[in-house]
Amino acid sequence: MHVVRAQPNTPTEDNLPTRAEVRAAQRRRRSLILLGVIVALAVALAAVLGVIFWRMAAGETGQASAGECLPSGLRITADPAVAPALEAVVGDLTGTRTDCPEVTIRAEDSAITAAALAGGSSPDFDVWLPDSAMWPAQAAGQAELAGTPAADLVVGAPVASTPIVFAATPSTATALQAEGVGFASLAERSVAAVLPDPATEAASSAALLALQTAVGGDARAFTALVLGLDAGVVPTAADALAAASAAESPTIAVTTEQAVLEHGDDAANALVPIQPADLKPAVGVPLVTLADAPEDTVSAADALAAAVRGASDRLAEHGLRDANGAVPTPTATDAADSPAPDEPADGTDQAEVLRTWQVLTAPSRMLSLNDVSGSMFQPATADMRRIDLFEKAAVRAIESMSPESSLATWVFSSRRIGGQDWQEVVPFGKLGDPEHKQRTIDTANALDTLVGGGTGLYDSVLAAVSYMRETYVPGEINLVLLNTDGINEEDDGLDLPGLLAELEKLRDPARPVAVIAIGYGPDTDQDVLEQIAAATDGAAYQALEPTDIGTVLVDATTQRGCRPNCG
Repeated sequence: MHVVRAQPNTPTEDNLPTRAEVRAAQRRRRSLILLGVIVALAVALAAVLGVIFWRMAAGETGQASAGECLPSGLRITADPAVAPALEAVVGDLTGTRTDCPEVTIRAEDSAITAAALAGGSSPDFDVWLPDSAMWPAQAAGQAELAGTPAADLVVGAPVASTPIVFAATPSTATALQAEGVGFASLAERSVAAVLPDPATEAASSAALLALQTAVGGDARAFTALVLGLDAGVVPTAADALAAASAAESPTIAVTTEQAVLEHGDDAANALVPIQPADLKPAVGVPLVTLADAPEDTVSAADALAAAVRGASDRLAEHGLRDANGAVPTPTATDAADSPAPDEPADGTDQAEVLRTWQVLTAPSRMLSLNDVSGSMFQPATADMRRIDLFEKAAVRAIESMSPESSLATWVFSSRRIGGQDWQEVVPFGKLGDPEHKQRTIDTANALDTLVGGGTGLYDSVLAAVSYMRETYVPGEINLVLLNTDGINEEDDGLDLPGLLAELEKLRDPARPVAVIAIGYGPDTDQDVLEQIAAATDGAAYQALEPTDIGTVLVDATTQRGCRPNCG
């Protein structure tokens, strides 16, 4: 028998693949090769993306995560309200690592940092975290006013926030919440309030913005409100909280939620935060850098900002909310009790309302220039003369002024002292001095004994403004309060164009002396008074009825800070 042996896997004539089978096999091989290429590309892409995400985690795109170093070292200045939370966040970033670039955190009150920057000091930080965006705006504004070169700052978006609340004892809080207490309540003065000094506490300037909104932006109403609140201003938030705790009558402290939480809940001094029923202002904590900072510093600052924004639990441990005003779920008691506040107050608006506050509450240095011409003896009512009504109104106005204010009293009529139309009867003195205040009141009550002669208006106005310019006191509101019932009757002195020209020569916006003029009765040339007031950036009023005199005089006295735009 003939035997044919075949080598293993060697095709014989009987088992040779057909052409169709060969082509199919070739297609399978090409598919496998293509699949391999695709897999290789996918692996490569995953590797590239992995590098990108790793770099992002390392801070190259402005982020950092726990256990990762910031891209470079940072010198940080932070407000004491922010510094502890920031230290915790930075500590979480580095963890136990010892090879990270150095990050130093120095706690300093924002007002102090802002004042140094406004004065032209070089920043000693790479990153500044004030407790409000107001402070960079305040520093820039003050530097501009003083003509001081200041650092160019870049103010970033908030990384944390805290709402403005009313702090009260539990019993007071229960009663006020039932009434729906809000900023409108403060505007109506239906509740006693204690306010930390807005010059040092950003929460107070944010509260002032809310009060301005509550009165519809009315400058007169806001001025009266500010002057009423001034008596309840204390240096710090801690002082405000202590005052609210110790008050015998229902009193609230206007401050931040964080300040109330840090005050503690000790039974003797327990205070609880009340969320205002109407407006819900807040302050945001921005991250501020220098415009000329190197790229690695900017990268590190961006990474720090991202880390703080993502650390809501750490913020909550220190009484702060996240940038959106939210409270972390694990520590929130009830969403109704902790509603998200409005957007954090604009820093520029806060700085502007602070400037308004400072102007309104600055001590006045007022020269009261009073018409005692013969026409003041004319009847105003059936039983009172014009001078009688003015005397009563003058005493009321004196009583409305703060003890820190200074007041002098002049009178005028034609040729009182030789050819001079004006006369000083009470020199300047502080109304906080009981002797000076009483002398001023006694003089106001006795103006009728000085009445006589014509109205020597123009020369007297120029003399008063000139005196105030020569004796100008910085830091006080220097002004002339002109009270008259007639028109100029002095033919030998200045005419109106001459007076206006002289007032223009004396004008100095940096050291203003305004004339606030009040015309009594229908005989007054009100157009002239308005021109005199306008020449000094002052204001003019008119009291046509006897009952208007008291209201107008007190109004003019208290509107000194919003002139010439009191509305």
